[in-house]
Amino acid sequence: MNVAIKKIKFTTINKTYTEKVRDWRGRHCFATQYANPDGERIFLTYYFVRKGYTISKVFGRSGEFLYYYCDVMQMYQVNRLKYVMVDLLLDLIVYPDGRYHLIDIDEFADAVERGQLKRRQQVHALRTLDQMIRLQTERKLIPAFIHEAKMYPLTDHYHRRT
Repeated sequence: MNVAIKKIKFTTINKTYTEKVRDWRGRHCFATQYANPDGERIFLTYYFVRKGYTISKVFGRSGEFLYYYCDVMQMYQVNRLKYVMVDLLLDLIVYPDGRYHLIDIDEFADAVERGQLKRRQQVHALRTLDQMIRLQTERKLIPAFIHEAKMYPLTDHYHRRT
């Protein structure tokens, strides 16, 4: 089964692509897998539609786990297997030992300054990030099924969505 995702990122992206669903846990939690443009990292991304974030388990090309990359998002379903995802720019990297690193705060500040994010999006982003940090502090952000997830085999025609 495939899912269509329209991704909007105010700084760089506004595109729609179709992804193969790799793990379906219902319409509010599912995963896709794609290669990063550098070709060196593979992202197995879980979309938590109601929670407002994604958690990507990032692997090296040979399948070794590297870290988790968590995006604060505004997400909603528009049809049976069609979603709109607005990247709210704040990201959290979670390392295998549980440490975490907040990134792209400067992008968020720039978008706020330019008026690209509505007030409700700003509030949602900050509250969601706060919840994610609280969960990670308690070691509850990354669910067991993601900890246990493995990279899906790559095919010769495997490439980054464009």
